[in-house]
Amino acid sequence: MPPQPLRLVDGAQLWTIPDAAIQQFVQQGTFADRQLERLVLASGWPQPELRTALAKPYAVDLVALSRFLDSPAGLAFLQQQTQAFRPLRSGRRDLRIEGLRAAILRSASGGSLSALAILQALPTSFVVDLGGVPLQRCSALPCTTPEQCRSLLSWWVFLPACLQAAAMAPAPAATAPL
Repeated sequence: MPPQPLRLVDGAQLWTIPDAAIQQFVQQGTFADRQLERLVLASGWPQPELRTALAKPYAVDLVALSRFLDSPAGLAFLQQQTQAFRPLRSGRRDLRIEGLRAAILRSASGGSLSALAILQALPTSFVVDLGGVPLQRCSALPCTTPEQCRSLLSWWVFLPACLQAAAMAPAPAATAPL
């Protein structure tokens, strides 16, 4: 069975949002999963905008994106973006950073990436503790509602846009040896 990439913890509850339920929401606007419906309703986003944003493709240069993710700034970005996630089993090696990096590069291999593609490409389950460390949106854009600032779905929506911007940014100039 392939990993179910999105698992959520809320108090003592642990649940998985199946990939098929996310696909159904994005493609049809209907819910096959109550927890996904709960996340969408609590996200502060109008459903049509959220569906569009999750599927929106962002053009990226795979080499530039890979260089960014391999740089100190890229590693810091991945560390910040995975703070609210934890491994499902504490005995396993924590693959959050490696898993997110692999999913980003796998989804960008065709020259574009989207939030949905990154989520589907995750090689390991990401567990989000909804009562734990707050998610750190990569975007500094203001939120329309406070819910948008705290929403797991906002985190996913902004991730590919931030990656596109980071990959397009000029690399810092190398300092010449003295």
